[in-house]
Amino acid sequence: MLQEQQPPTTPMEAVPYHLLQRTSRHRWWRPLLGFVLLPVLAGAFALVVAGALIGLAALNGVEMDDFGFTDPTWEYGAMMLSVAALLPAVLVTARWVHGRPVGKLSSVDGRLRWRWMWRCAGWALLGYAAVLAFDLARGSTPDLAGWPGWPHYLLLALITLAVVPFQAAAEEYLCRGFLLQGFASWLRTPWPGAVLAALLFVVLHEYDDPLVIADLFVTAMAMSWLTIRTGGLEAAIALHVVNNVSAVLLDSTQGVPGLEQAGDFSAWQVLPITILTVLYTWWIDRLFRRSGLSRTFRRAESAE
Repeated sequence: MLQEQQPPTTPMEAVPYHLLQRTSRHRWWRPLLGFVLLPVLAGAFALVVAGALIGLAALNGVEMDDFGFTDPTWEYGAMMLSVAALLPAVLVTARWVHGRPVGKLSSVDGRLRWRWMWRCAGWALLGYAAVLAFDLARGSTPDLAGWPGWPHYLLLALITLAVVPFQAAAEEYLCRGFLLQGFASWLRTPWPGAVLAALLFVVLHEYDDPLVIADLFVTAMAMSWLTIRTGGLEAAIALHVVNNVSAVLLDSTQGVPGLEQAGDFSAWQVLPITILTVLYTWWIDRLFRRSGLSRTFRRAESAE
């Protein structure tokens, strides 16, 4: 009796997140083209956002001067939206230049793993609640005289909840996604790209306090570590969104959050956040190992 012959199996390779850009379409010049095209598209999307806001402002009688909107609430919303405009620019650049699914910027699964991201967000929220409790325990009290009133606060909260998650996600897709994968496609290691992305992350935030600069750099490197270890941006996005939304909602109790990043900060204001970031990174890495999720993409070896 003849034994049925089994078809040969194709060898598979496990591709980590940072090498997802090295597909069969990869050429040395594609990342370079992407780095050139991205600022152009980001500027174009920002102009579209600005035009829409200027039109809405005119309809609502909001005045402008040489520096932007005279109404601080409108100016705050405009600044957040201008950063959020990076997100479509990054996704379109990845699609046009590299000809691959934009979901591969999200994770090795080709999409955002929403359940995992919500789980990470829960732990991040718990951590920031602990930091706030510590701040209150050491005697920090809110300035009740600065309270803007419920109508204005709820308006600021609505803008924050609607826009800031996209602003934070845009920075992660740029720094921990697009740049990390772009440099790794040349160098095959993620760490030079992670360092360069961390430096850009610091520059984008325009702080001049040494402690805050150090905290931003540590945060950026920790988020790169988590992105590589978990095979996706979810953990980084979760922490970034919770951090920004929490900070802005607290600042809004004193009126429109300030857009000026200059100023001195005490160690008590900065170090608890840095410690939280380190603990979050350690804990999420530990949780991921027990989650059953994959940190690599299975691809046929012939694809390269």
